[in-house]
Amino acid sequence: MRIQVLAVAVLALAAACSSPPAPPPDTRSLGNVTAAPRECELISANTIKLATGFKDYTAVGTKMDKGRFASCSVAEDLSPKGKLGLVIEVFDPSPHDAEDLENTKLSTQGNDLPDALGPGFAARRKNPRGETIAFVYGWTPDYKRLLTITIYRGAPGRDSLADATEFFRQLKPLLLDKPK
Repeated sequence: MRIQVLAVAVLALAAACSSPPAPPPDTRSLGNVTAAPRECELISANTIKLATGFKDYTAVGTKMDKGRFASCSVAEDLSPKGKLGLVIEVFDPSPHDAEDLENTKLSTQGNDLPDALGPGFAARRKNPRGETIAFVYGWTPDYKRLLTITIYRGAPGRDSLADATEFFRQLKPLLLDKPK
């Protein structure tokens, strides 16, 4: 009897100390990242929810000269403790030259984008709280324009780096083409 009680106590302690099971993989396609309804006049609200897992969020967009898209930032709330989920930014001109981008790729152990998407790279890094951030940097061949996709908070079970890459794949023709 004593051994059974001890065994039950050990099992209960082990169960209490073990981490919760990982969420099941969510392999649904992001779909069209510019489908309506849209946030920031460009990014699909449904895609934001799927990639970040946010049910409620605030999206704030900015524009460049001539009304061109500059950025879209998505947060669960705008308080200082609010969780940032997704940031999409276009820099024209790019603040980084070829050397800066190569150094960033090396320091984050980034992987080159496929030839059809490049030039650019995809990587993961840890923030100061130890959370993984997935991001894609892609630029024009002359390094003059830069598009970045950063997923700070990915939805449970999703591959946030794959999602960031898919955002980039679909947005690159819209945002890195020659300005009109």
